[in-house]
Amino acid sequence: MKTNILKCPSCDSPLKLRIGYTGADWETEAGEGSGYNYPIMLTCNNDKCARVYTLGHLKGYGVFSQIKENKPYL
Repeated sequence: MKTNILKCPSCDSPLKLRIGYTGADWETEAGEGSGYNYPIMLTCNNDKCARVYTLGHLKGYGVFSQIKENKPYL
């Protein structure tokens, strides 16, 4: 049985799924005060690459909000 592993498009290393806490719910389509404080991301295992691909934010189990397309950067 072949296992499919997601790989970093930059360096071809395996990606790991991670969930964190930032409290930055204003970066989501749901908006500030929505409670989507937990970013879900794929991170590259290669220390030299270390890219992070944020998929969106979670509020609870199965409750997902996308990131704003044109979020302002400071």
